Amino acid sequence: MTLRELINAVKEHKLTKEQLEGYFDQLCILEAELHLEIAELEKKEALFLDVSEEKTNADKERKWKATKEGLREIELKNYIRSVKPLLASVKNRIYQQIF
Repeated sequence: MTLRELINAVKEHKLTKEQLEGYFDQLCILEAELHLEIAELEKKEALFLDVSEEKTNADKERKWKATKEGLREIELKNYIRSVKPLLASVKNRIYQQIF
């Protein structure tokens, strides 16, 4: 399930505890996968910055962000930011159903 599909599924208000637990698990796994992918990109970024011929660090970073991998890194960072509140929301809804 993609992040957008998870967001739409979690928006539904009448989810059972079991469904919420399933979505929570999927979101945790997705967040872990996103972190692994971003780690690989950060290693590539370090190598890119090391060999870049730009004079300043700001120029090197700007050049990196314009690459396909740099754009993917930006995307992943924002995906991670969107997963965190979803996890908190789902967790809260599970607790509401328990108590």
